[in-house]
Amino acid sequence: MAEIEVTVDEAGTAYVDLAGRSGGEIRDSVALDEVEDAHRVAALGSIVLHFDFYGRLAGLEVTESATSVLPPALLDAAERR
Repeated sequence: MAEIEVTVDEAGTAYVDLAGRSGGEIRDSVALDEVEDAHRVAALGSIVLHFDFYGRLAGLEVTESATSVLPPALLDAAERR
């Protein structure tokens, strides 16, 4: 099974690295607060999806309050920065 690296900083932001060390550079990012009906799910306002050169999902960024967006088990295993 592939490892997913999760980092969290003191400000409450988090990054879920789906591509790992072999991932290339991020070519495009989409903030989900721009999606139609984003207001229906509060967490969408603080999620940014990052895509690689080939359009594959490479990472997920939580820009604020990661504890209210990500599951506790994922945060418990996260690297603190």
